[in-house]
Amino acid sequence: MSSPFAVFLKNLRLRSSQRQHELAKLLGYEQAYISSIELGLKKPSQELLTKLTSTLMLSEQDQVAMQDAASQSKRRFILPVEVPTETYHLCNELWAKIDQLYPAQIRAIRELIKIDDQIADMPRYSTRRIHRKDKEEPKM
Repeated sequence: MSSPFAVFLKNLRLRSSQRQHELAKLLGYEQAYISSIELGLKKPSQELLTKLTSTLMLSEQDQVAMQDAASQSKRRFILPVEVPTETYHLCNELWAKIDQLYPAQIRAIRELIKIDDQIADMPRYSTRRIHRKDKEEPKM
């Protein structure tokens, strides 16, 4: 499988009925570079994104889709310093099994991640404490 940008670029190229070497020549790159991006081996440069936009006259919708695909194609992630230790454990456990996950597991994990958005839209109910009047101390 390929990165989201690799899929985007291949679909864009096929939609414009071009071969890799034709697109590469049009953009001023080697065919091997376009191939490596389509295979997900390399990430696209900002220069490539700019050239794709201007050379292929991408619509605003395509530009948004391209930027989204590029941002979702990161291969390296850095944890913020302030995250809890549990976050490190989760990331390491997930990384150890990342290439062994079934599609159903990936979908389930992604749904779990979306729960906070769903919870934010729901009304919050809090338990109300019943405050009792303090008992008077017995008189002596």
